Amino acid sequence: MPSPDRTRTRREETLAQLRELFLAEGFASFNIGDLAERLRCSRTTLYAVAPSKEQIVVAAVRSFFKAAADRIEARVAASGDPARQLAVYLEAVAAELQPASAAFLADVAAFGPANEVYQENTRYAAERVQSLVTEGVRAGVLRPIHASFVGAAVAEVMNSIQRGAIQSATGFDAAQAYRHLADLVLAGLTTAPVDEHAVTGTSVRYGVADGVATIELDRPESSNALDLPMARALGDAVEAAAADPGVRCVLLLGRGRNFCAGGDVTAMHGAADRAGYVLELARTAHRAVLALAGLEVPVVAAVQGAAAGAGLALTLVADVVLAGESATFLTAYAQAGLTPDCGTSWLLPQVVGLRRALALTLTDRRLTAGEAADWGLVTDVHPDEELAESARQAAARIAAGPFPALGRTRRLLRDAPARSLADQLGIEAATIAEAAASAAAGARLDAFVNGKRE
Repeated sequence: MPSPDRTRTRREETLAQLRELFLAEGFASFNIGDLAERLRCSRTTLYAVAPSKEQIVVAAVRSFFKAAADRIEARVAASGDPARQLAVYLEAVAAELQPASAAFLADVAAFGPANEVYQENTRYAAERVQSLVTEGVRAGVLRPIHASFVGAAVAEVMNSIQRGAIQSATGFDAAQAYRHLADLVLAGLTTAPVDEHAVTGTSVRYGVADGVATIELDRPESSNALDLPMARALGDAVEAAAADPGVRCVLLLGRGRNFCAGGDVTAMHGAADRAGYVLELARTAHRAVLALAGLEVPVVAAVQGAAAGAGLALTLVADVVLAGESATFLTAYAQAGLTPDCGTSWLLPQVVGLRRALALTLTDRRLTAGEAADWGLVTDVHPDEELAESARQAAARIAAGPFPALGRTRRLLRDAPARSLADQLGIEAATIAEAAASAAAGARLDAFVNGKRE
């Protein structure tokens, strides 16, 4: 007879498989036989989760929202900044809903017990928004407002997102809708723009000029390896750029000979609780990666010397990567006896393909700048002495380009792998219509048409 621990483990593994299947395809069309076949397990294994298909669905849906809530709260706790915690909360909700297909959300809305789980989480989210508003007002970073009203208003929008009303009206999927909700709420509540010098004096330099937010890693003596203070500062800088309506492009730089050598293994080795320290460092760095991935503006990275581990991940989440001739790219995890973090296991196969990603991670192969360009990791290679200026020029060109069209283009391409073609076509139609209504599009279309006529 299996031990209680093994039974619990098997149940959790089955729940995880069910969550993944339901998020991708919904659950209404499956019966128990279908589920057993898809999961390659017995009906007994499924009934160990719950005694009926309906209860299995509720258990999986509840498990999804519980795990998502835990991750969201971890991101809020990692922020530690009352001025950003409300935005972090709503942005984290958007990130957690990203894998949820239209079929899953429709099935949740149509199935009463699952919908009640969703409504429970919506009520909790409204209360959480209310508490974050109250804390922000108390700290003086949000303007005084009736927090209960904000919570109730956010709950109504959340319900509209879940019913599909927002998508019908705008074409936005749930994750996009939450991003726009975050923008709307923060624009109305913040007392002043985020101080662009908020991270000055830390291991990250931050500044904004002519629409370009420059984020420079500044621990050259440690090859810009990420320790906890630097990871926090990087997340702060990215979130400052996200909150600034004048930013149209983000430029990532690394000061000194190396772009970023990954996580600070010296700090890991010296930690009294190594596992606890590495977990905290990974989660803190992941906040920065998620913020970069969620930006509504393009990201340019300039890489000289080593881009390893977390440093490689930062290049993967950038949209345009310029490399100096000295640049090298490697995962570096295997040589430290560690596994990938910072989204490398998710991002790297998308950029170079699964086989090449496995080769890099399993053998710790080091790519030169030229090889990285051949593999698609790098956009262009430049002489080291010209790299920084070339990157600044590239960022300036993007910042001077059509806004918000370039940022929307970034989102379309970045978010596409999580959608079906049909869903993507719907989002494309809504997005191009939104872009066509912008002043920038009007001016450019006028110039294009007049030029053609001439």
